[in-house]
Amino acid sequence: MARRGVLSSSLVLLISILCFDLLVDVALGNRCGQRKIKLQQLVTHGYTTFPGEFPWHAALFMVAGFKKSYICGGSLVNEFSIVTAAHCVTDPATGLVTSPATLFVQLGTFKLNLHSDTVQEHTVQQVIVHSDFQLVTSKYDIAVLKLGTQVKYTDYVQPICVFPQPVVNFNDGAGRGVSVGWGYTEFDTLSDALRGATLPLVSYTTCLESNPDLFDRTIYDGMFCAGFKNGTNVCNGDSGGGMYYNHNSVWYLIGIVSFTAAREVDSNLCSTKEYTGFTKVSAFEDFIVEHCGLQSSATNFATTTKKPSNGAKKKHYVASNFAPESKVNWFQAGDYCRSLGHHLAEIKSEQDNAKVKEITSHADMEIDAHGVSRLKHFWIGANDLGVNGVFRWQFSGKPLTYTHWRSNEPDNKNNNEHCVLVLGNRQAFWADANCRAKKQVLCEIWK
Repeated sequence: MARRGVLSSSLVLLISILCFDLLVDVALGNRCGQRKIKLQQLVTHGYTTFPGEFPWHAALFMVAGFKKSYICGGSLVNEFSIVTAAHCVTDPATGLVTSPATLFVQLGTFKLNLHSDTVQEHTVQQVIVHSDFQLVTSKYDIAVLKLGTQVKYTDYVQPICVFPQPVVNFNDGAGRGVSVGWGYTEFDTLSDALRGATLPLVSYTTCLESNPDLFDRTIYDGMFCAGFKNGTNVCNGDSGGGMYYNHNSVWYLIGIVSFTAAREVDSNLCSTKEYTGFTKVSAFEDFIVEHCGLQSSATNFATTTKKPSNGAKKKHYVASNFAPESKVNWFQAGDYCRSLGHHLAEIKSEQDNAKVKEITSHADMEIDAHGVSRLKHFWIGANDLGVNGVFRWQFSGKPLTYTHWRSNEPDNKNNNEHCVLVLGNRQAFWADANCRAKKQVLCEIWK
């Protein structure tokens, strides 16, 4: 794995790929997220892993004529599926998806240039890139590779667990995950042996303040930041690889290496002094479950957030009632709703707005830090994090089709009010707000 950052004020996509399957194959006695090789404990900074330490990590190669080139990492989730970053399999010049005929995947690999008897090679039958993937901003940076041949589980090849996602606080700075890969080392060359690093999760606020030019246009509810600013980080070649999280001795995929800052202007090399952006796996459960052929279990979160085609289920709203000292920012609000199996509310009709008005009518006035009585605010799922004047629903990615803005809004004052909230207390007016402000939360679910 790399011990470097990724591109400076211009966005740099880290070439790596992940794919996971969430099912436990009881009949074969296989369980996800379990090592078969017993190993020593991980260290905090960059280190060389051991064969079999991360048996779910995959290497993605591209073939051109008789030449094959390593391009990204990935994660095995079942016998036929790999989860990875969309930018790993998208041509940056044309935006076209890479032909599966030019790709193949290696599993059980420790050294890239040494084909041992632990290695399995598999063709790629289909490349599925998220339909909302944005190459410029790296949003929705996730893809699934469907393999043309079935994976055989061994001591060196095992699937990682994906769902149900463990409860992870992406904002308190206390959580840590492990990323591995063959990306650039401190010597600016691809690592021959698989390397790893334990990286701290970083709050959205800290991440944004560290490099506003980069993260103001890339931060959204479907990503999180992690890493150090001391030279220990992921780098070019680590993209698509996973952020692996150990919970109760079981390993889970919680993130996909996506982007960081460039080392310098017009450079294609990562910076060692910047945080890294990871695609947040919990935000893409529907995509992964559908395309990896997974069966959602009763323990899975957020499996009922799509509107049923038969209209049998109805939309319900749930409002938080945090104590003043416990309120959250907009990004934390998305995590809060998902922890309930919901997502941030999307108000798409007059009927929806009437329901919200009923909820907010019971919201008492709030006393701010200066003792002034103000309307209570509830976060909802609309934003303009693309800073292009177009507000979209975070969950569906669609432009707003119903608006009930407060007078003279949205105005994106000072070019930093990109998140949307609803004013409470017998009203249901939308207002734009700085994403770092602390408010209440309005979630929705279909049931």
